[in-house]
Amino acid sequence: MSRSRTDPAPGSPTQPAPTRPSGIILAGGRSRRLGRDKCALKVGGRTLIQRVADTLDEVAGEIIVVHRPGQPPPDVRSRLPLRHVADPFEDAGPLVAIAEGLEAASAPVAIAVGCDAPQLEPALLSLLAEWAEAGKPLVAPLREGVPQWLCAAWRCDALPALRERIEAGDRAVHEAAEALEAALLPPEAYAHLDPAGNSFLNVNTPEQLAAAREALGQSARRSAPA
Repeated sequence: MSRSRTDPAPGSPTQPAPTRPSGIILAGGRSRRLGRDKCALKVGGRTLIQRVADTLDEVAGEIIVVHRPGQPPPDVRSRLPLRHVADPFEDAGPLVAIAEGLEAASAPVAIAVGCDAPQLEPALLSLLAEWAEAGKPLVAPLREGVPQWLCAAWRCDALPALRERIEAGDRAVHEAAEALEAALLPPEAYAHLDPAGNSFLNVNTPEQLAAAREALGQSARRSAPA
């Protein structure tokens, strides 16, 4: 059952809305192409999921990790309030995971990202949240003509529409996005924040893992004190 979101009764005490969006990390995939749990893979001295959490620490007010059912939650730390939520069933897919994250979110807007994006740009995530806060139910960047649905900002009041689609057996993120009339952030709107598009680099294959380790290993060496 989805949580209802109602206005407080007249005269009842109210709490100000969080000033930062919620952050949702999608960590329920099986990592079939890598053959091992990608959350725990280290890149540049930190695990993939820890890198994502560290980025969300800069822009979010809380972190919600959505993981596979029947499995221990991923090992991740944050200076923010952090909660773990299990997918309701195996191989639920990203749309179900996003809905579970939105259900648990405290803020009216949530940024949902995969656990395997080690080079997320905080300023881009903030921009996506700003667009969603302006009233768009879903905002995703457009990269080389392809919407990046797993690096997007969602309004939590879109949850009932997502639940309805999921209960009808429709779990395709792109179809849900179309039904919500998602806003697409054009490259020219964020190029100054992430010109190389590093936020959209995922680790799904051994080759991508090696490339990420090379890029972030070099970055760590450049930033180390002499």
